[in-house]
Amino acid sequence: MTKVIPYHTLAPHQQLNYLKHQGREYRQREKYLANLSKLLFRTEAQMRQLELQQLEVFREMAAYFKIPLAFPNLGDRVGLQQLFTTDPFLQTLQEFFAGRLSADECHQRITNLQTD
Repeated sequence: MTKVIPYHTLAPHQQLNYLKHQGREYRQREKYLANLSKLLFRTEAQMRQLELQQLEVFREMAAYFKIPLAFPNLGDRVGLQQLFTTDPFLQTLQEFFAGRLSADECHQRITNLQTD
């Protein structure tokens, strides 16, 4: 007939299996988290690079139209945000890039800023 396994023999095996199962699940999640962190780091780096390229467009346009523009340090996101909300040249360009101003309207506003 069937043999009955005593509890004191079965319990350690069950606990050992539980530990192995939890260890496997933890390592899988840890590996997945590490991969996501790498992906996030690469994505953030690409976003930062594109942000800098966008800022370079504003710098080039300010130089082209001979409008003095002093950007804060690149790490100063608050200062950069304040600059974009207070500087009329940058506001004009933002409106133009967003499609709320035509090229003629944008040019007229920039011309007005140059004469002021």
